[in-house]
Amino acid sequence: MNDDDFLDVLRAAADELDPVPAGVIRDASAALALRTLDAELAELVESEVLVRGDEPLTLVFESERVAVNLEIDDDVVRGLVTGAEGEAVVETPRSRRAVPITDGRFTATEVPRGLVRIRLTALDGTPVVTRWTTS
Repeated sequence: MNDDDFLDVLRAAADELDPVPAGVIRDASAALALRTLDAELAELVESEVLVRGDEPLTLVFESERVAVNLEIDDDVVRGLVTGAEGEAVVETPRSRRAVPITDGRFTATEVPRGLVRIRLTALDGTPVVTRWTTS
């Protein structure tokens, strides 16, 4: 039994013996949604992810104010940004790390595999966030 199988068994046991009350999940989801209530959502408009293999994942997100071209390769996230300045905050479910945007580009290393999204500030000060994507 590998680690993932063991965690699945533990998760199933916890769900059966001590399930999370339905209201807690609903309330937690609502609270998390409020964290980004004022952020403009950058929608995924282009993706090259036929077969991951050794090729980097490339994604393009756009909002009314900002465009973000992402390249995700193993634990490195690179971005080309138009319409934003300052920092790009690379978020995973367990971490947040700000990296500087220099000449419209940013690079974050040692990003854990799994869900990731990018939070930026548009030139007019509007917060912008991409949808969660899998790295």
